[in-house]
Amino acid sequence: MIQVIFCSRHLYNEKNEIDVSLELPTDTETVKRYMETAGIKDKNDLLISDYTIHELYAGSCGEYQNWVGADLNELNYLAERLEKMFNEDMFEEYCALLRMYQPQNTADMINLSYGFDKVSYDPEIKNNQKLGEYVVKNNLFEVSEDMKSFVDYNKVGELYLDTMKHSEDAGVMQVNEDGCICDMHKGQERYAYYDGMNIPDEYMILTEATFENEEPPQQDIQN
Repeated sequence: MIQVIFCSRHLYNEKNEIDVSLELPTDTETVKRYMETAGIKDKNDLLISDYTIHELYAGSCGEYQNWVGADLNELNYLAERLEKMFNEDMFEEYCALLRMYQPQNTADMINLSYGFDKVSYDPEIKNNQKLGEYVVKNNLFEVSEDMKSFVDYNKVGELYLDTMKHSEDAGVMQVNEDGCICDMHKGQERYAYYDGMNIPDEYMILTEATFENEEPPQQDIQN
């Protein structure tokens, strides 16, 4: 889901670095081997030079290459979430959220991967006309039966979007050529799943223990 290229900072400064490419998500043992290959001494010696998000998502998440401060553990967390979206066939809804919110960092992308019980997406509703037809058909906008043939559905869709925009109880809705995405999270609810600092333990692949040398097993001394 994410390809990361990194090297040793001190070797880079000496112009003698070894670039390695690691695919995320992964596990701690794999990371340890890659760190040894790159000659990385500790966490501060890690220099991430580039990372690439899977093409399935890359086109929807804006200029992610310009994001500052990529963290290997956080990227692994994101990669796990991206893989989950793919395995559960939620990637279309997720990509629609990415296009609507235009995430500014890895933490935003992680937060957008949660809370799909409050998200609805219809790829067929591509304009106000289609939205108007949908809300009238589903009785989300009151129109008497004898007046439906006279309804300006484009105007209804426009009014419905405007109502959503100004309602404190509504979430966020966007309609464009990619379809209609509606997120019922209110305010900062959308970004409350992950605080950008406390990565759950199951996604942690790089810690101080990664660089601890394993002591060889002690052998009994035979007299």
